[in-house]
Amino acid sequence: MMKHMKNTWNVDADADRQRLDIFLAGKLGVSRSQAAKSIKNGEVTVNDKKASVHKFLNTGDKVALLEGQTIDAAGAKHDTPVPEQHATPYLKIIDETDDFIVLDKQSGVLVHPDDKQEIGTLVDALVAHYPKIAKIGEDPERPGIMHRLDKEVSGLMVVAKKQDAFDHLKKQFAEHSVDKKYLALVQGSVSQDEGDIKFRIARSSTKGRMASRPANEEEGKAAWTHYRVLRRFKNASLLELWIFSGRTHQIRAHLLALGHPVFGDTLYTLRGAKSITQKARKTPRLMLQCVHLAFKDPTTGELRTYEIPPVSEFDAVIAKLKPPSA
Repeated sequence: MMKHMKNTWNVDADADRQRLDIFLAGKLGVSRSQAAKSIKNGEVTVNDKKASVHKFLNTGDKVALLEGQTIDAAGAKHDTPVPEQHATPYLKIIDETDDFIVLDKQSGVLVHPDDKQEIGTLVDALVAHYPKIAKIGEDPERPGIMHRLDKEVSGLMVVAKKQDAFDHLKKQFAEHSVDKKYLALVQGSVSQDEGDIKFRIARSSTKGRMASRPANEEEGKAAWTHYRVLRRFKNASLLELWIFSGRTHQIRAHLLALGHPVFGDTLYTLRGAKSITQKARKTPRLMLQCVHLAFKDPTTGELRTYEIPPVSEFDAVIAKLKPPSA
């Protein structure tokens, strides 16, 4: 049954730092996805201004549902289906302590909201799993997050559950003392067995993409990726990579600049319709995964090391590749 509502609520201390969609769902007795939909449709204001789903409230804020808008009160009994891309993602936890969560982020999952997607992010899954994490960190839209993986990239991440753990881990990332190793299947035969890529990373004129610049130029930020060839195939190479800086899309932009873009990458591609490029685009996902993560425990100082095996898609794609030419 649809009914009209005109409601306003003053946020008290118990709801301080609570996320808007969770607050609204509790007040109206509807599902969080329905509350989020109303917020995204501009039907809800905070202090007389329209707000995002991931708005974190403060004591004294005034939340209002605009006059004439409707909420399906029956939604408390049966949730409206949520589009797959906006559903709360699966949270694959590898390890959890009082201080942090180590997880295996799945490919296709956005870590935190952006201007294109506000719900259905890893942050949603983290808040649902451990609501107190909503107050951790420096950015309310990125609670507990001090590093991230691209949406299409899968693999190991660490998220802080306490503020002091966040500060400690953030410092380790800033000092580049966290060890991260990636696995990538790239186009073409990489000639050197091992090497460094030190192109600077700058914002590209192409929307949503970064660009690599020579290391001696001033444009962009310094970036450093080290690679080692594990196996070679005809028109393809399997690499392991370490990054000593944390720039947006760093590995993907660096490998494109090297002339060996990652299989399945539709953003960082070689120009021209080469057969290998077309074949690489047909892979089931971006063939890039963080398989190793090591950092110091924020409380004990003990080295914490985590490893996961390559996802099954690596074996599936490699099985279709031919051996290198003589």
